[in-house]
Amino acid sequence: MAGRRRPLAWVLLTALISLTAAACSFTAPPVRYFEVGPGTIERHAGPRLPSVLVPDFECAPAYDNLRLVLRKSPVELSTSRNLQWTTAPGRMLAHGLRLQLEGTGRFEAVARAATPPPPYRVEGFVRAIELDEQPTLTARLALDVSVRRSADDRVLYENVVDQTRAASNQKPVDGVLALRELYGIMLQGMVTQIMTAIENDQQGRD
Repeated sequence: MAGRRRPLAWVLLTALISLTAAACSFTAPPVRYFEVGPGTIERHAGPRLPSVLVPDFECAPAYDNLRLVLRKSPVELSTSRNLQWTTAPGRMLAHGLRLQLEGTGRFEAVARAATPPPPYRVEGFVRAIELDEQPTLTARLALDVSVRRSADDRVLYENVVDQTRAASNQKPVDGVLALRELYGIMLQGMVTQIMTAIENDQQGRD
């Protein structure tokens, strides 16, 4: 009996070694990390404005994760484990706005969190941040932005921005670069509108 079992054992052992070697030879593609920054930061002339709070943006569930969202069709979204943001989109985009507001040199302070809260608060909601693969790679960014007075929660300004920009090529990095350019353009308008809303409120209270 032992003589009969030995060949079968060797066959099983050989098969196990072969499977182990095949598994070891397979390596998953490395994870690639991307980020969308604020672009060029510009100073603005004008009187000093009060401090403003810019908490991390809220985000639609489909986009509230580290994986890049790829649109396959008008009704289908997908993600890839190998393509990820360095941080969650709501936090990443709010950080870009904070940097832009700080860079203007107009505000006493720009904070992510503060107690007691500053006189003004800027809130954001990420409706969409995605790369559309069909027919050619296109970046889409959709944001809700509002400015509120902290004392009474009154809305001083609100706007919805939804824009697209074609990528220079079909690679994911080209799509992210298009998103970065798109966000930089959006920020220029946002910063001006935020400062104008706060300026108008300050003048109305003088």
